[in-house]
Amino acid sequence: MIIFLTITSVLLAIVIIGIVLLQQGKGSDLGSAFGGGSSNSMFGALGPSNFLGRLTYAIVAIWLILSFLLAYLLKNENTEVIFETPLIEEAIEEGLSDEIPTE
Repeated sequence: MIIFLTITSVLLAIVIIGIVLLQQGKGSDLGSAFGGGSSNSMFGALGPSNFLGRLTYAIVAIWLILSFLLAYLLKNENTEVIFETPLIEEAIEEGLSDEIPTE
């Protein structure tokens, strides 16, 4: 399941990048990016701002929830203990207590 969520998350990130690149900036529109001179050449006079904006928000929300879910699942899956004793206690046991400042 984690592999499926990872692949889905990567694909959604690529889709988000594509949708953001399709949106118009403040001074230009999508039609002029492809060589069209008029403002209503691709999506009409109002442009794609409403549809692409809402689509972007929806996909980003899905991606964010998916990322949180993936982080939660990975955190719960990785429960192994890397260090049995803390590093400072291990250094003290090895006789390096003279080099470690205590205060």
